[in-house]
Amino acid sequence: MKFSNQTNKILGKDWLHYHPYSNITLVDNYYITLCNNVLKIIQQSEIAEYTNNLKEKKALACMLVAYFEDIISETHLFSTFTRQHKKMYGKELPFYEISDYYDDEINLHDIYFLIWYHISIHNKEMLIDPYFENSQSFNEAVSGIYKLFDHEFEKAPQNENLQNFLQLSAGSSVKTVREILSFIACNSFLWNAVFDDYFEEVLNDYKKNDIIVLDEQTEVEVYDQRTHFIFDQCMPLLTMRANEYFAELLGKKHSEYQFIKNISKRVIGCFLIREIRKDGFLIEHLSSKKQLWLSNEFTSLQNVKLVENETVLTISLVHWKNDVWQNQGACMVSSIKDMKGKDVSEHLFDNENVKKEIVHKLEKAFLELTNGEHIVYIHESREYAEFYLNLLRKHTKITNPQITDKELDERYKNFIENNKNNTLFKNNKAIGIFFNPNSGVELYFENVISCMPDKNNPYYAHKEFDLCDLLTIETFSKEFVCYIIENKLINLCINDFENPDLFGVIMANLDFLLRFYRRSHYFSKPEVTIKQN
Repeated sequence: MKFSNQTNKILGKDWLHYHPYSNITLVDNYYITLCNNVLKIIQQSEIAEYTNNLKEKKALACMLVAYFEDIISETHLFSTFTRQHKKMYGKELPFYEISDYYDDEINLHDIYFLIWYHISIHNKEMLIDPYFENSQSFNEAVSGIYKLFDHEFEKAPQNENLQNFLQLSAGSSVKTVREILSFIACNSFLWNAVFDDYFEEVLNDYKKNDIIVLDEQTEVEVYDQRTHFIFDQCMPLLTMRANEYFAELLGKKHSEYQFIKNISKRVIGCFLIREIRKDGFLIEHLSSKKQLWLSNEFTSLQNVKLVENETVLTISLVHWKNDVWQNQGACMVSSIKDMKGKDVSEHLFDNENVKKEIVHKLEKAFLELTNGEHIVYIHESREYAEFYLNLLRKHTKITNPQITDKELDERYKNFIENNKNNTLFKNNKAIGIFFNPNSGVELYFENVISCMPDKNNPYYAHKEFDLCDLLTIETFSKEFVCYIIENKLINLCINDFENPDLFGVIMANLDFLLRFYRRSHYFSKPEVTIKQN
């Protein structure tokens, strides 16, 4: 396994992209050399046809070797996924039926899956056949990579730097926890490609003449976007956030398991400083008057002039533990006198249970209006306005049985006239109104409605909808997709695939694939707000 120093130098840079907290060591050089061997196999096989350029081929080689290193070093990044997948679906990996899977060892189907995963990340609008059309050349290449790993298994060195880095002791600092979560979200081999795609899109907003130009303000914005990814974004695998994944890696017996798992997503709002203490601040949300304790362990406020009952922070916060919040992301300081207009974060602390109850009562009204159907079909904007008016009236009656028809007429006077020219209908001949029990009313247009052989659908045109599109279009909610498939309300086809069993594979792994292609959109939330007094 001898390669030129120049080649090692090039791949060394790619390899360390996965290990930003370690220096070039004997361990790193060993795995860099292994990367070269895997890259050679990829380049000489049909696997190369599934990648767009040399950069992707190198990234795939690094991912596969990082998986091997993870097994050797017992850092459990991959086995955390297989354990969680088995917990959710009863088997270690999606797609494949495996009778002899070995935990914490290299497995042939791990390699197949990781190649599918890597290719699919870079082709977000396409469904990739996880069997790769049973290509002999492809299978030989995967077998060659597996044999290479198997040959190296007994002599491959453990990465002690990575082992130590992923340890967490009780009472670790915010900085330590953030560094680990940042590694998992941005640099670990299962998340790295997702983050790179996301961050490339972010940086494109700051390009001038194809050159990234950052000033002090935009650097803050880019930092905030990275922080958003670390704390808020879900992984395509099982829709887990970085902290949730790290908690499962640590295991339930670890003293910090619950703390790490329960770290919240960020909330962004306007807060008045009520009290300044040595170790933090008592802050009050401007709209709801909810008070929080903000630790100063990880803020940039130490050298900023702050005045109790005058200074307002527009700040990104994460609920840490023991009712303590931490600043994670951008923070702007202003005076209460300078606050102009309405607080855009007024609904930040709306009670989620109350919102769910609103949706539940709205669903009751919807089903009464549609004779128990979760989908109704309409044609033009006035018809939609009339339907929605009746829905609002029924919902109001449910929430306030004492209200009179006269009061309802007054409340909703001019509603139809104000809504009959809804632009949603401009280029659509038919619309289906679906009630999502978790979020509320959703609208679906002619391209899918014309493929739905529902007895109540007058706009069914005996067309077929591509199953791959149904899976990959993020605007189709998980609930809608599952509802029309389970109730056989959609004619589906699979185009451009030779595998006759692919439909069955997709149906058997439907939830996994919906999570994969929706990521942060998988979980539907109530699309309602609570009226402020």
